[in-house]
Amino acid sequence: MTNESFRPMGRRDFLRNLAITSGAITIGGSLLAACGGSTTTESSGLSIGTPQNPIKLPVTTDAIADGLPNESGTLEILNWADYQNPESIAIFEEKFGCKVVTSIYDTEEAAIAKLRNGTFKPDLILGMTDTGLAKLVAADLLQPLNKSYIPNFGNVISGLQSPYYDLESQYTVPYFIYGNGIGYRTDRIDKNAFAGNGYDILWDAQFSGKVGVLDSYRDTLAMAMFRAGNFDGNTADAAIIQKAGDDLVAMREATNPKVDILAYTEIPSGNRDLNFTWSGDLFTALQYLPEGVAPDVLGFWYPEKTVAKNDFMCITKDAKAPVLAHQLINFLSDTDNALLNREYVGYQPALESITVDLLISSGTIPESLIDALVTPEKYDAGLAQVSLEPAVDALWLEQWTRFTAG
Repeated sequence: MTNESFRPMGRRDFLRNLAITSGAITIGGSLLAACGGSTTTESSGLSIGTPQNPIKLPVTTDAIADGLPNESGTLEILNWADYQNPESIAIFEEKFGCKVVTSIYDTEEAAIAKLRNGTFKPDLILGMTDTGLAKLVAADLLQPLNKSYIPNFGNVISGLQSPYYDLESQYTVPYFIYGNGIGYRTDRIDKNAFAGNGYDILWDAQFSGKVGVLDSYRDTLAMAMFRAGNFDGNTADAAIIQKAGDDLVAMREATNPKVDILAYTEIPSGNRDLNFTWSGDLFTALQYLPEGVAPDVLGFWYPEKTVAKNDFMCITKDAKAPVLAHQLINFLSDTDNALLNREYVGYQPALESITVDLLISSGTIPESLIDALVTPEKYDAGLAQVSLEPAVDALWLEQWTRFTAG
């Protein structure tokens, strides 16, 4: 397959386009901080914000003082694999005279457990979401931010500068935005296969052994719920949770899906025909296409009703280099640096200046992946995921274990 409209673009060309592109992304509505006062929902030690009841999180320690010097030595960060551009990190290291050391996590649950028991002792955490934030705060693992070190916070999408899960962004600064859907090989699956209930294709036995789903119990169980017409991705209804588990077991029997977070390598390599995954993974996948394979073999089905969200950056309470941690947040929130970071990561930075129109006009997005871009309308219509009460969380995990242990 070919796609003559797609062409690789150097960073310099990309930034030149930025100068002539106008219009900022504006996000509001159901996923973001509601107008009016906040409501605190506290149960079992968790402070949980929702779009309907946004929360100002409790603070147990002071932010660092203004005007402190940058630490020397090492900045330790915790991040997903392939979720930062090594070139960006090298520029930061040179600018601030430090060494950045990265530890990798593959699920939020495992990361939080290792943060609690001291296995991970980073200064800065990248890529966490609001589903884990309440647990981090309850465990007293974070320190509030001092935004005097983060002047680029003003670049963040305006609707995310005081999100429902962390009003006034006391602890967090948005990193990337994305939605959930199905990545697929366009040379093997026609887009019309997603007509009707597009999720059904994950249960289609003709693709047995060529299917993957996210190793994320919240995302994948919610996907099974959405397929069945239940669109509350935070439900406490035991019958709905049980039905989602039953349906995933049926999927396992029909298509034997791989359960991991490797869609961005497995689809371009041809090892999988389709994968329930995060939209940004298909842009990351462009870097993993074998030589001679055109970008338009990658496609994405973005459901009309699906989860759309952002992740964020936050600093640990016991950070040994908190000033450098603030500096890296500020560095990654700069438009030029965010664009360079995106060249490697693929995901959409949560900045006003980096619009969908800019990304399309840049020539860096093949036509087959335009549907994977998260427009303001898609984000605004997205379904929210929030932290679950422990008893409800246990119900979800019980069904997830039943699926993955089979």
